[in-house]
Amino acid sequence: MYLSAIKTKAPSALGILPQDAWELIATHSKHNNLVILDVSTPAEFEGLHLEGAVNVSLLSRFFKARLDVMDRSKVYIVYCKVGGRSKVAQKLMLGIGFKKVYNLNGGTLLWEEEGLPFASGTEGRAKATFCPFFMSFVLLKKVKRALRTLFARFTPLNRQPYN
Repeated sequence: MYLSAIKTKAPSALGILPQDAWELIATHSKHNNLVILDVSTPAEFEGLHLEGAVNVSLLSRFFKARLDVMDRSKVYIVYCKVGGRSKVAQKLMLGIGFKKVYNLNGGTLLWEEEGLPFASGTEGRAKATFCPFFMSFVLLKKVKRALRTLFARFTPLNRQPYN
């Protein structure tokens, strides 16, 4: 069941950049419908994590059992150090019926590069790491968004835009 969930392309699979995630967390802070899910190892979580995050390691043999007891109707922001494990977790979650799951693009590395805060007691434990790959990833996403907006303005109404 979980293996097939990875292969399923869910329409609501959403990536979110750290600044947008920060704003989403701020807007949901007064409600009890947002869960920040850290799928890093317990050691990584102890060293550095977001405020209010729950640690459920993707590598744990109990990961499936933990997902089975979670409320599928809540909004989830899933993250790890880089974003790979959280992407796998996101696909699994969407495949088994979770409604809205955001993957934090760039993980804690990009979160830290953007200067966003971590949970007290963990801040400053990991050294700031400049990661050119993630900076180019963010730049590429922003350029794509700008180009889509630009081309949408100049596309004639009677023609379909190029994909």
